[in-house]
Amino acid sequence: MASLRVWIVCSALLLAAGCSAANPAARPAGSGAAASAAPADPQAPQQPKLIDLEAGKAAVPSAGKLASVKKNALKVFYSNPKAGKQVALTFDDGPDNRTTPIILDILKRNHVKATFFLVGSRASAYPDMVKRIIGDGNAIGNHSWSHPDFARVSADTARKEIADTEATLTAIAGYEPSLFRPPYGTLKAEDEPVIAQSRMNVVDWSVDTRDWAGTPAKQILTLVRKELHPGGIILQHCSGGGTGHLANTVEALKILIPELKEEGYTFVTVPELLNLPAALPASSVKVASGNSQG
Repeated sequence: MASLRVWIVCSALLLAAGCSAANPAARPAGSGAAASAAPADPQAPQQPKLIDLEAGKAAVPSAGKLASVKKNALKVFYSNPKAGKQVALTFDDGPDNRTTPIILDILKRNHVKATFFLVGSRASAYPDMVKRIIGDGNAIGNHSWSHPDFARVSADTARKEIADTEATLTAIAGYEPSLFRPPYGTLKAEDEPVIAQSRMNVVDWSVDTRDWAGTPAKQILTLVRKELHPGGIILQHCSGGGTGHLANTVEALKILIPELKEEGYTFVTVPELLNLPAALPASSVKVASGNSQG
């Protein structure tokens, strides 16, 4: 009788797992292989299809083997294993006048170039910091105007977020950045044409340090040592981080750079790693701009 009960329980668990795998909407957004997810309101009549930029990794044995995933009209880049022992440091959510200059100082001291995915409203507030980022030889990318969750805003709002940031960065940098990283790594299917029209390259990451959550520097280092493969892209932040002001990021970075150099890694920008242009060609189709501040 006990054996029968065990068999019933196991069968039920297997059936539940099968249903979950067959129904991506049953999984929360950002859970991995789900390309669809239910919105926050379970009573909503329609469930927007989400593009989880982490999706596809579950189908690959090793994150180090994953270079990109095609999402309908979009190609999302995670890494470039063919690049050999190269690594790209990326910093999101800046710039600011507190943490960003400290990170730039560390990079310059170590002769390292990185890529900064900038929020438009902050770039507008700190244009001189944007100029310094570029002047130091780093690459920049579009990270939206106000860092909304694109899964929760309309396609029109997403269009303005992207276009206003691109216009601001172009005015400061003198060229139109070719890289885009969506906040929180999610997009709706409706956002695909917007980004496809802009001709920007969507860049995700292969290593998430979770520094924004206050992860201690020691744990950040342990995570990178475990997750990094040649051609990897490391996600960090250069603004925000609550009361700690990303002191953990700064502390970890001081150790991480010389350690990876000792292991034979070369630091490159995302355009260099992925063999992409840093700027869009002048003939690129422009996305109509608005004023996201209003």
